[in-house]
Amino acid sequence: MKNMLRIYLLVAVCALNGAALAAEKSFYKGPQIFQPYPDETEARYVLARFGPVGIGIDLIQPAFTMQINNVEEGSPAAATGKLKKGQFIESINGQVLKDVDPRVQLGNLITEIEATDGIVKLMVKDSPTGKAEEVVVKIPVLGAYSETWPVNCKKSDTIVRNFAEFLKKTNKNGWGAALFLLSTGEEADLAVVRSWFHDMKPNSFSAHPWEIGYNGPAVCEYYLRTGDETVLPAIKYAVDYLNKTTYNGAWAGRGGAPFGYMAGGHLNAAGVHCLTFLMLAKECGVDVPEEMFQTTLKHFYRYAGHGNVSYGDGTPEAGFVDNGKTGGLAFGMQAAASLTPEGEKSIYAKARDISATKSFYSTSWLFHGHTGGGIGEIWRGAAMGLVKDKRPAPYRSFMNERRWMYELARTHDHAFGWVSGWNVSYTTTGHNGGRSWGNYIPLVYTIPRKQLRMFGAPPTKYSKTYQLPQRPWGTAADEAFYSLEPAEYAPGKRLDISQEKLATDASYGIMLRLGAPGISDDTLRMYARHIDQGIRDHTAWLMARDGRADLILELLKDKDPRARYAGAFALTACPKGSKEPSLPAEQITDEMVGLLAEMINNPEESWWCARAAMLALGRVRPELVAPHVDRLLAWLKHEDWWLKQSAIVALTPVATESQYYAKVLPAIGEFLVKNQHVPAASPVGKIVAQLAETDPKVQAFAVQALTKAYADYPSKLYAPGGQDLTGGAAFMLEEVAESLAGVPGGYDALYQAAQKRFPNDPLPHRKIFLSADPTEFGAGLQQAFKPLLKDELIPAYWVNNRVALEKEISTRQPDRAVAGLVALYQKAGRSDFDWKLWGPARDKIEWQYFSYDPPETKLWEPGTRYRKVSWPAGAEKWFTAEFDPGKAGWKRGLAPFANKGGKLEPLGKCIGNHCGCGEPPHTFWEKEVLLMRSQIALPPMKDDCAYRLLVGGRSHVGAGDGSDVWIDGQYKAARKKGEPSISGVGKREGGKPWGFTIGDDFRPAFADGKVLLAATGFLRRMHKSDIIGNSQSFWFEEMKLPAISNEEIVKAATAVSYRSAAWQALQDLEVPDRDMEKGKFQYDGKFVANAKVVGSWEFVEQVVTPDAFVPGKPVIVDKKAKPVKPVLTKITLKDGGTTSDRWRVWSGDTLLDLTSIQALQMILRSIDGQDYLFIEAGGFAPEKGMDWKSPWLVLRRATQ
Repeated sequence: MKNMLRIYLLVAVCALNGAALAAEKSFYKGPQIFQPYPDETEARYVLARFGPVGIGIDLIQPAFTMQINNVEEGSPAAATGKLKKGQFIESINGQVLKDVDPRVQLGNLITEIEATDGIVKLMVKDSPTGKAEEVVVKIPVLGAYSETWPVNCKKSDTIVRNFAEFLKKTNKNGWGAALFLLSTGEEADLAVVRSWFHDMKPNSFSAHPWEIGYNGPAVCEYYLRTGDETVLPAIKYAVDYLNKTTYNGAWAGRGGAPFGYMAGGHLNAAGVHCLTFLMLAKECGVDVPEEMFQTTLKHFYRYAGHGNVSYGDGTPEAGFVDNGKTGGLAFGMQAAASLTPEGEKSIYAKARDISATKSFYSTSWLFHGHTGGGIGEIWRGAAMGLVKDKRPAPYRSFMNERRWMYELARTHDHAFGWVSGWNVSYTTTGHNGGRSWGNYIPLVYTIPRKQLRMFGAPPTKYSKTYQLPQRPWGTAADEAFYSLEPAEYAPGKRLDISQEKLATDASYGIMLRLGAPGISDDTLRMYARHIDQGIRDHTAWLMARDGRADLILELLKDKDPRARYAGAFALTACPKGSKEPSLPAEQITDEMVGLLAEMINNPEESWWCARAAMLALGRVRPELVAPHVDRLLAWLKHEDWWLKQSAIVALTPVATESQYYAKVLPAIGEFLVKNQHVPAASPVGKIVAQLAETDPKVQAFAVQALTKAYADYPSKLYAPGGQDLTGGAAFMLEEVAESLAGVPGGYDALYQAAQKRFPNDPLPHRKIFLSADPTEFGAGLQQAFKPLLKDELIPAYWVNNRVALEKEISTRQPDRAVAGLVALYQKAGRSDFDWKLWGPARDKIEWQYFSYDPPETKLWEPGTRYRKVSWPAGAEKWFTAEFDPGKAGWKRGLAPFANKGGKLEPLGKCIGNHCGCGEPPHTFWEKEVLLMRSQIALPPMKDDCAYRLLVGGRSHVGAGDGSDVWIDGQYKAARKKGEPSISGVGKREGGKPWGFTIGDDFRPAFADGKVLLAATGFLRRMHKSDIIGNSQSFWFEEMKLPAISNEEIVKAATAVSYRSAAWQALQDLEVPDRDMEKGKFQYDGKFVANAKVVGSWEFVEQVVTPDAFVPGKPVIVDKKAKPVKPVLTKITLKDGGTTSDRWRVWSGDTLLDLTSIQALQMILRSIDGQDYLFIEAGGFAPEKGMDWKSPWLVLRRATQ
């Protein structure tokens, strides 16, 4: 399958052995604790807030010059009346930025100032060369932090009280506000929460899992503190919502089950907090459905001690970047420990500790994470507070070294919000309520107070206990992964972690140590037995990289499961960016394989170790795996999909072998039938790839096994709360279909099996078939494929996309709808609707050009550089015919124009396609702005064709920049104000032709056979690079627009299925998983004549039933009801089945409305000598239920 196996790769870890471990640059003296730190070569680094001072600071060149980017209204800085945006700060209290991370230095300055006199002396100047003048800003004196802060610390208490008063004053119950107020333990703060929560509506915080996870715990904690039963209905409502939307043990971020999103659609950044909520809800005595409760607990518990909680429904993620999910898991496990009678003696308390202590090791990678690391720092900082007493020295170092973050996060009016900068998001404060991520930041000050159950508070008189499983996942051996004590690396010797310091013993410091030349075997032995999974993994990878097979063998023999896991992991560990393990397969000895075999055959072995062993067995020779096939097949039937997935990996070497395929392939087929986890089946793809090179007999058997799996795959999947997983079942079936199609002979088998499963669909899994190379089809499928496209798929596409197609074709602006149609025509062998070159090729157009650096300067930093700039003197009309570029000294050259780091070189690798960024450039693009113009001769335009202008070198995300375009002096306006004629390529927009379609307003400019084309371009920082560059060329293309005849529309009427009255009668709302295709009308194309209805008809009125119509007597209607707007006011039914509306055809007593894809019954009646035609108005829909009846349109035969 296309989802590749997620081998437990090192992400941030392995990167350190490259550029990240290079020598420090000149600004910095020695290694910095937090990675990455502001780059001294960058044009700008933004600090949106200098803590409570009230200014924002840009760090610019030369590094690091401070420039004010904002003065906050009402702040101490604003009170001086002397500070403004754009001013330069020479020093602060005599300090200039040097030697260390400027964020740390600025944060520490606040600490020093608040501990003394509150005086901030800024030496400020209006220009880099101006004279600096002193500006004094006064901020409140809060005193010094105590050595035990935030405990027994007056400054910490003041910060807590100030923030609580801020929340009280604003009275905005934003996310995190109530949780913080409850965490202070103060009665006055409880009163504020009571005013928010008492008598809350049941649906107050149940919009989606994000909202429940981030707000629900506070409601539960409020009840446990007060016993206020008015909130119990809201807690129950949220519990029921989670039950309705859970699947595979967790939730999507906003409900539903988007199997195609990430790893199966889960969003554990929200779900892990829903786990905490459910534990607390149970403690409140609320009825929590048992199956959801247990599956959720098991799902998340598995991640503890095994790395990072995954983004979606995946195995644990490697490295040290997790967006706060592992810190969030620590609170879920604390809530579980609080709930179960064993409390601190439970396995959940241990799982809490190992998850919380991950914060210490991962904090080296500050503000890392998908969508920005701000959310990660919220829970990383908070979770460390849960092990304050068990790991006092690391906790103290952690807090002291991160203190600067919290100083900068404080606002002048006592709110909190992360200071934006590199990859920092989730920066909102509590000023406006809503998703106030900053409200969670100061929990680091209150967690040690232990006022909440999720923070370790003792039970209240309202707490209910509940017996949780003694061990929801794994064996007794798995408990070793929760230990806070390293394993022995020699008899009686363990690594001492009791006095760890953040600078030297968090992940970055350890990696520096392990990456030093001449690192000893004993040092590697120690760290391979560290308490943290990521550090063990990194050390194991180093052993593999350096070929220290003897150390790996020692690990595999170790009595501690953590060491055994590290040994197995070493055999599969890959460097970052590679899928090839560092240890060559030939260095995996028979002795190592024997030890792996012991791990998978020992029923008392840790499941986590067994998984690693099976992943390693996937690399060994088939004959070494062969003796263990039966045991691996047993693992394939394990209760947990993590183990099933690894069993497939281990079976891969023998899966296509002649002695074992007949046993292994059917078992994998059975696994596929029962699987509903997207990543679980990813290793099947490698087996499918192997089948391409194996014996035809084995291939045929594989086709048979996968065809059976496809046929047997269920049409619906199971969810404890009954969530509709129909879409998930379709997604998973598509994955099975893709595997089948990947085997030689599989396309034909899939087509036949799919026809049986979906008899009303002419081509199920069309994406698979339409993206395939038809030469891989068998003779029968090849023969059927083109007629199928021509007679069914293309007509159906016209019907299903009619509105968009007609709009795009009539305006001669082809877009997605036309592109989809053209793709079908191409598959059918027609190329007459393809875009074709119109006029000279891009490298044959001679341009007159000029490049210059505009006076409107801009820092050379990542992002777009397009902007309004001044034209060169004398060239204000350079894009018009009246301008003479020759007299102005402009140069001549052919495209592509290019500049790559100051050299005339290709920017990329694309050759011969719509991008062409890899083609040899012709003309050097010297300075930032390029002006280019050319008089281009072109063939006449055709009325039935569309035309477009394309730009080359710019079809990749982040490549190039915006360009303005003029045609015969007329500016091509952008779709959005302020944007260029041709924008840069944004996210998910790459890989396609880039430019614009020429509208009718520009067509007159092309009437004389030539056109003056003028365009701009900007050099920029290339995507994810420090190189300055760009590439640019232009050319025109022509497309003949598709058209459909009336005869083809009649034919198209047979290609779709119609909703009808008969179909509506089957829509039983009590059967949510009913077959939505059953009962639809299918037109066979055999026209049934009905001469009596032929003719023209005019609308009279709409009635409930034909019997309700009385000529001359209007229908009594509700005066408050909206007037009826008939779906048609007149129609002519013609001989042969066509009508006056080309998208409506008829046969017998049925009108086929292709505009709504409904089959409408017609009844002809003669009343008082007048013919009336009654036609169902339609409006059939599943949500209307089986008893709903369509109203009827009454039409009178039109007079001639």
